[in-house]
Amino acid sequence: MAKDSQAIEQEFIDTVVEKTGHTLAEWMDIIRSTGLSKSKEIHTHLKDNYPLNYAQATFLMGIYMNDGQPVYNPQVLFAKLFDGKQALLPIYEAFKAQVNSQLPSVVFAPTKSYISIEDKKIFACATMTPKLMRVGLDLGDIPFGEYVQKAKSLGAMPNLTHMIEVSSVNDVNNTLIQYVQQAHKRNHPV
Repeated sequence: MAKDSQAIEQEFIDTVVEKTGHTLAEWMDIIRSTGLSKSKEIHTHLKDNYPLNYAQATFLMGIYMNDGQPVYNPQVLFAKLFDGKQALLPIYEAFKAQVNSQLPSVVFAPTKSYISIEDKKIFACATMTPKLMRVGLDLGDIPFGEYVQKAKSLGAMPNLTHMIEVSSVNDVNNTLIQYVQQAHKRNHPV
């Protein structure tokens, strides 16, 4: 199985001295001393002035822009997704609990813009808007309607063609979970 972004970033962090000659803290000081504050400027400066490859410069810039913390830290990513949207947390928790009660092997993995819902493959996602949670689903050619809508603004994989908008804990019901199970089955046939 291919490594995910978090694993690749962690591998870089674990080997940063060996591969770059500086500790992560030293790199943060080096970047801070430039006075640069924009991602592209920092990345260009690192590439132009140090023997770093593109990925190394990208990781260092990303960590610096994330207050010196790993970009792919699941707890940080999760917190950022709900920043200013704490009212959606009970909806998400109820949804996650219901999905996991029916599909215990499913993993909820936060990313920068959504929560990936996956087993062996990504088959769904949860995206937070200011007022509701959008559950994106890979439902193939099921017709769109008032409840199961055409996906929009999910920030996720293009195979997630459908979405269901969830605005309260009461919306986390059997109908929603059945659609999630259908998307899972579509991507994980027995």
